[in-house]
Amino acid sequence: MEGFLKLLALLLTLFFIFMFLLGLNIKRRARKMQGKEFKALRDGIVYFYSERCGACKMMRPEIEKLKESVEVLELDVARPEGYKMAQELGIVATPTTLVVKDGIIRKVFVGVIKSERILKEV
Repeated sequence: MEGFLKLLALLLTLFFIFMFLLGLNIKRRARKMQGKEFKALRDGIVYFYSERCGACKMMRPEIEKLKESVEVLELDVARPEGYKMAQELGIVATPTTLVVKDGIIRKVFVGVIKSERILKEV
């Protein structure tokens, strides 16, 4: 039993290290997107999501609030157009929200973010 607990502790440690490194990779990719040209929208919000994503379902009310004051382009990564654009930008996680000004990606948010925080960047 003691050997099993040690193995379990090792596996959990490795899992948390993996998740930490994955998080760093996602943040690095998000920073690399900033400053890139975005031709599909001049000014507004671009929201990458998936219908099956639990975090995306939590983000839905925030996106609806954003639609009241700014143009929002929603792209489902499960559909060809959204998948292609996500690949081109290097998006690897949903939900991902981009703030676009003058056709340039100014800010990238990954995960569930309050609409007020996003609006501060618009």
